[in-house]
Amino acid sequence: MNSIFEKNKESLKKFILEKGEKSYRADQIWRSMYVDLYDNFHDISTIPDELKVSLKNELEFSPLKLVVKKKSKDKSTDKYLWRLHDNKLIETVLMRYDEDGHRRKRRTVCISSQVGCALDCKFCATGQQGFSRQLTVGEIVSQVVEVKKELFKEDPKIIKDQNNLNIVFMGMGEPLANYERVIEAIKILNDQKGLNIGARNITVSTVGLLPKIQELAKEKIQVNLAVSIHAPDNETRSETVPINKKYPLEDLIETCKEYINKTNRKIFFEYVLLSGQNDSEEHANKLGKLLRPLLCHLNLIPVNPTIKSNFERSRSENINKFRKIISNFGVPSTIRMEKGIDINAGCGQLKSEFIHLED
Repeated sequence: MNSIFEKNKESLKKFILEKGEKSYRADQIWRSMYVDLYDNFHDISTIPDELKVSLKNELEFSPLKLVVKKKSKDKSTDKYLWRLHDNKLIETVLMRYDEDGHRRKRRTVCISSQVGCALDCKFCATGQQGFSRQLTVGEIVSQVVEVKKELFKEDPKIIKDQNNLNIVFMGMGEPLANYERVIEAIKILNDQKGLNIGARNITVSTVGLLPKIQELAKEKIQVNLAVSIHAPDNETRSETVPINKKYPLEDLIETCKEYINKTNRKIFFEYVLLSGQNDSEEHANKLGKLLRPLLCHLNLIPVNPTIKSNFERSRSENINKFRKIISNFGVPSTIRMEKGIDINAGCGQLKSEFIHLED
């Protein structure tokens, strides 16, 4: 049975009209899903009982069933493990950030776009699990809806201002490998009469699927783009990011230049620091030269340990030295604030603990 969250506004309206109902009923249902954040059809007070029964007989409400939720010791991070209709498992992470003098108090929801991932990045727990299937639009959008329900109970004021809520497609999977569904999900998240999350508050991450980056540049929705670069040369990058053999670094950088020229928006480059692998002064100098011509921001990320990976995180002094070298090239950078390490909040880590429940 399909979930009602698989329907966009147009298909929901068509579905309601085919039932002999007025089109405004679709607007009422849409509001109940994305504004009122109801948990079931029965609670929707604005539609007749007969329609509630009909909807319940034909559609599920949320496609996600919570398996386990973990909270970090400092209470800043929650991690959710969801079960899907076919028993597959996916993860969502909620991160809380307090006002720090530079940015306002905010919440970030890190959502998944696939069950597993086919790209096999060597330091990523999701990549180590392999690829199962694409997530549907409803499975993507419902991650945000379910977390927002909890946030509303926790702090209604912060959620009322949508600028305090950020969505990042940095969970399980390669978002641009599920391009059409991810774009449709973004349109639903962005809808002004629904969740109303601004496009500038949404970030799509990619390891570098060049044709899809080019396609994204043509989209009218002005989301942020984050590119997982992880190395400053082909030899180093190919060792940890196998897709580099298909889309080499020089082609990736050229595509990023085209994206910036077409959209006039900066790109966020993600760089996971791996001790002894990509964190030397030589690597930093190469990366600085590579990124200097681009309108970009570099996020430096200490690696999260995974079960099947032997990579270790760089020492603090090496990270700071790396960043200092980068800054000498005029490339702005941030060392990613660690969140939820004690609950395996790194991508794919929680599922690794519970993967035996999937079959």
